[in-house]
Amino acid sequence: MGCGKKGELREKASGPCRFSQRQGYVDITLRNGRSFSLRPANQANHFKDQKGNKVVRTVRGNGNHKYKWEHKRVVVSFDPDSGSNAHPGNKTGETPPHLKDLVGQYGGEAEDQLMERGYVLRNSSKSGRDVYSNWQHRRDGQCITVRSDEKNGRYKSIVYTMEYDCKK
Repeated sequence: MGCGKKGELREKASGPCRFSQRQGYVDITLRNGRSFSLRPANQANHFKDQKGNKVVRTVRGNGNHKYKWEHKRVVVSFDPDSGSNAHPGNKTGETPPHLKDLVGQYGGEAEDQLMERGYVLRNSSKSGRDVYSNWQHRRDGQCITVRSDEKNGRYKSIVYTMEYDCKK
């Protein structure tokens, strides 16, 4: 895995980094020791950093993540030979096409649908007014994160996530 920052010389800007993602939160530590702690914001792939700055993530076709602030960006590249725990075909951060119809539904109804479609609840946690729950598909092992509103129970988003999130 490697990371690079825009605006620095290429050889100084890229290199190994530490990356972790769990239940919607992302931590990135660059080789120079600079770190970024991102928490989920109001929609999928939108975050706030430790200083409250807006950050938007895009996931490229090769699975690499680009985190963009107003005046900088960090690209996280995953080495395909490193044993990444991404499921083949999993586009982390994107809504699975077969689950789009559940976004906006009430939790109880949507949970029944998830179970009927082969998903098993693995864990959940609360952050602010949101509840994050990780579900894993029984047959193929794909992991998703569901973000729902604690107050009204409606599903706000469903996105693919790393299998690691379902193992906690």
